[in-house]
Amino acid sequence: MSKKKISKFNLNNFEGIFPIIYSFFNKNNSLDIKAIIEEINIIHSIGAQGIASLGLATEVNKLTFKEKTKIIEIVSENWKSNLPKAFTIYGNSLNEYIKLIDVAKKNKADWIILQPLIKKNTTDEDCYKFFKKLIPLVNETIVGIQNAKEYLGVGLSVKKIKKLSNLFPNFRVIKNESSSVFIKEEIKQLSRDLRMFNGRGGQEVVDNFLVGCKGIVPALDMADKFIKIYKLIKNKEINKANRQYAQIAPDIIFVMQSIDTLITYGKRICGYRMGMKDIYDRKPILKPTQYGMIKAKQIAKNLGKF
Repeated sequence: MSKKKISKFNLNNFEGIFPIIYSFFNKNNSLDIKAIIEEINIIHSIGAQGIASLGLATEVNKLTFKEKTKIIEIVSENWKSNLPKAFTIYGNSLNEYIKLIDVAKKNKADWIILQPLIKKNTTDEDCYKFFKKLIPLVNETIVGIQNAKEYLGVGLSVKKIKKLSNLFPNFRVIKNESSSVFIKEEIKQLSRDLRMFNGRGGQEVVDNFLVGCKGIVPALDMADKFIKIYKLIKNKEINKANRQYAQIAPDIIFVMQSIDTLITYGKRICGYRMGMKDIYDRKPILKPTQYGMIKAKQIAKNLGKF
């Protein structure tokens, strides 16, 4: 497999801000398709460099196979851009992973991000063997892994990442979840043709780019602000970028206490900015408090409408 053949996109297109959509739900617990389509349109209108879905912010662990398929199809149908579409693949069994990879490929995925299948006593070595089994099935699509040990409890070392990249030429874009200090050390040890994206809700966004990250995958709630910061960084206006980041840093801290707080409050901030009045949760959920709701509404008001 030649590197030229593995993707219709040049790897240079894999950079910038790739906002990830939230799963909004109706009162009857079904997916709110209208809200999800609106998210996709907003991501396009704010000038994002790509779009992502089905990660931790999308509550992928709470979705049925049919719902995951539906979201992939909705993104593919409504993303009115040639910029990359990234789909995180997570299933309850190896067979479900295989089926979802097929769905993503049929819907013209540009970047397939594999999340590990975590069961009781799953080890880092188990993750490596699992990825090694799945990556050949992705075939001619760019593939990466969700390397989020801080949130998932397991992940790959730099050594294991190198092994996978040497084995599979389409393994080229990684979705990481770590601080700028740790990610800088990882990037130093990896091949230059491996592109590193970070998440963590946009924490340390300026430093992430300065230490070598090519992109960030934040949830939509503050993505427009990250896009402005990214443009300043590209123009080498680092002081301005840092000032803009400082303005939203307290809001990021409020949202990113954990994945649970991201889903409970980050999604509400996003919904309020979209003009939604009622946000419905799918259990299990961190139950919002009265103070948390007031805080989320205030942050949304300060950030303004999309």
